Amino acid sequence: MEHNYQYFISQDTKSDNYNVYTFNPDSPSLFKKVKEIKNNMIPKGYHILQVGNYILQWSPLLTDNNYSYRLLEFNPDAKNPLGSYDPEGNWTEKAVQSGTWSKGKFFGSRSDFANADGAQKGFESGTDLVLLSMDNFVLNWIPTEGRGTYQLFNFDHGNSDPLPAKVTPQGAWLTIEDGHQLIPISGYVIDWVPKTGAYEIFQFDAQDKNPLSFPAVRSGNWRRLGIRSKSVLNVIGNQILEWDPSSLKYNLRNFDLSSENVLSDPVKSGKLPKSFTKNTVLTGIETLIPVDAKLKDVPGTMDFFRDKIEHVVYYMIENRSFDHVVGWLYNKNAPIKVIGPEGPYNGVDKKFTNEYQGKQIPITKYNKGRLSMKTADGEPFVLDLDQQDPYHDNSDVLRQMFYDDMNDYYDKKEPDMGGFAWNNGTDEVMLGYSPKQLPILNGLAENFAISDDWFCSMPGGTDVNRAFSVTGSSLGQLNNFQNGVEYTDWFNYPHRPSIWKVLWSNGIQDFKIYNAVEWINCKFTYNLFLKGQIPSIDDPFVIGDYAPQLNQFYDDVKYDTLPKFSFLEPKWVASNGSTSYHPGNDLIPGERTLNDIFNALQDSPVWEKTLFIITFDEHGGLPDHVKPPYATKPWANDSIEGFDFDIMGVRIPTILISPWISKNTVFRSDTGTSYDATSFLASLLHWCGIPKSRWGMGERTNDAPTFENVILEKKPRTDKVELTPPWDSKFPPPAEEGEEPPAVNGDLPVHGLHELVLPRMVADMAPQLSHNEREKVTNDLLSNSRTLQDLHKRLGDLHAKHNGC
Repeated sequence: MEHNYQYFISQDTKSDNYNVYTFNPDSPSLFKKVKEIKNNMIPKGYHILQVGNYILQWSPLLTDNNYSYRLLEFNPDAKNPLGSYDPEGNWTEKAVQSGTWSKGKFFGSRSDFANADGAQKGFESGTDLVLLSMDNFVLNWIPTEGRGTYQLFNFDHGNSDPLPAKVTPQGAWLTIEDGHQLIPISGYVIDWVPKTGAYEIFQFDAQDKNPLSFPAVRSGNWRRLGIRSKSVLNVIGNQILEWDPSSLKYNLRNFDLSSENVLSDPVKSGKLPKSFTKNTVLTGIETLIPVDAKLKDVPGTMDFFRDKIEHVVYYMIENRSFDHVVGWLYNKNAPIKVIGPEGPYNGVDKKFTNEYQGKQIPITKYNKGRLSMKTADGEPFVLDLDQQDPYHDNSDVLRQMFYDDMNDYYDKKEPDMGGFAWNNGTDEVMLGYSPKQLPILNGLAENFAISDDWFCSMPGGTDVNRAFSVTGSSLGQLNNFQNGVEYTDWFNYPHRPSIWKVLWSNGIQDFKIYNAVEWINCKFTYNLFLKGQIPSIDDPFVIGDYAPQLNQFYDDVKYDTLPKFSFLEPKWVASNGSTSYHPGNDLIPGERTLNDIFNALQDSPVWEKTLFIITFDEHGGLPDHVKPPYATKPWANDSIEGFDFDIMGVRIPTILISPWISKNTVFRSDTGTSYDATSFLASLLHWCGIPKSRWGMGERTNDAPTFENVILEKKPRTDKVELTPPWDSKFPPPAEEGEEPPAVNGDLPVHGLHELVLPRMVADMAPQLSHNEREKVTNDLLSNSRTLQDLHKRLGDLHAKHNGC
């Protein structure tokens, strides 16, 4: 069976006929007709384009001033390749969606975009509707002399209208007009002027008012490459097929922003099939990439990963650096299994210090690395050494990394990592936890795989790093999206696509965000990163299927109904303690919950086919000795207050767990680029078989190293890993072995994470209140809640008062 996923549909402008060809740059014949297609047609004058994994077909303007449309799926092996799959997976000739668009949807109140005497061309009068695929969105543009009008539409195959909402208001470009061709490719748009050969390259950005982010990232002229005005340019993946309709001669070129002319020298040249004519219109199609049968049994390959793993569970917890929580996992001589560059485990460096009040302070173990009921001075021992939440805004982290001279960042020099104690005003931050104190986190790392080459995505806090982990960038933010108003209205503004948006656009609907706030509408991750992106999911009768509560996760694991991709939130606010690992928390609830999640997976029918990923969002102001590397900017024009999003943040732990992973594994990137949260995105997208040309998640994700090489066991392990959670004076151990540990002993504090999430919870619980009223409620809750238990009760009362959100 051929490992093929690239095709072209050829239409003839003079007839209703179309054909499907496989496209294989490695084959002597670039094109190979799949089959003769009889009794199927695309009506003359109709257009098609691929959006995600779907085919959008639309008509010229009809006599009733509407455009008809059909949304289709593509199956090159079917008698009629354009149709759809029914819920049982059977191929049908039905459309996914069909209907009509009014002309006003695209033209507004204008009869045309030409002049008072009437339009002269189809795209001015609206006879010809120009739509461009931006993978997760659709760009409409109306080229006229002296103006290039544009509007960006959302794409949702689950909606009766697949273009359900405007993402941007109608606007006009400064330099793009009639006579230009816009060519979308791999997250960029080429603005080419055939008459002169001039081109500009714009990066597509769905959250910019102008979705072709200004200024252009490259410009030049293609005349020197032999590309002439009569040339036709068709995109397939990351390549451009340049061909002459009169001679049918072609050149195939790679799109490469680092090359001199953006397009490479021809990687293949020749003549197109004789069945093509000057009336041929080609549309490139990429299906999901099939698993390669030759590689699916080869450990360490992406195809092995895709064949053996059916479920990915992603659990992101909070604010701990690598040295701080796993720095003593292995000593320098430990027999570890290294994947990537060889070398001992890169844990705590005894020579690394921070200067504080004239002293050099090394990283040392809290309470000498022991568990106990009391400290050396007789006080109750609590597994929470950070009484104050260390600073971790962007400016603070840059100070922590560039202690000697802040200008070193602007000069792109290496960080020195000397400012943790100085910036926080205490040497307490130089204390860390031993494996004995965090036996679940460290035990899972020891029994499976941990990376000592994984960094948070940027110097900064929770929201921006969580944004990186699910969107590939900070969404243009420098710090947390702090207040309730911004949080409440966040989904109303355009944003870059989240991982769920990309999966959905590519036909992968099998995912859930398990939220961990007991008040049902308080969905932290969904509200920040998914709401508003997929209208058909936002339906109140549907959202529960995609953003259920965490208890549903345990049932899904137990009954083998776990989705393809699961995202788990920690418990942000709970009467028995937050499970987030955030500083200011006793870490026992976090350890217990992590153990519960692991045991639920290990004891379930999904265990052999699941990859469980544990990671932290960011370092939380806590020290690590390894210097973060500079990194690819996700979007070329992103820059805020002098920060260019071009350096990773402090190192954090990331642990991969599966019976297909060897014990004592330490993995590192062998690409020259270290791991960060975008490595998760890149790995997940490859695992789903989505071609990179359709990701649309920015250049950091495109360049990120993946971790399929960690899945190396030839057969799944059958040993059972059993770990015992830690204890302290607040959460004492069980009286007898095998018993459930007692509940919390005493009061728990309110801390910085609660202050972050509280305005958002109030906004969710009481949306009918004004901003000022919500702000007053939030301040009252914080002022009057002496303990976490108090806060939890008051939130419950608020929820009851407003009938729950």
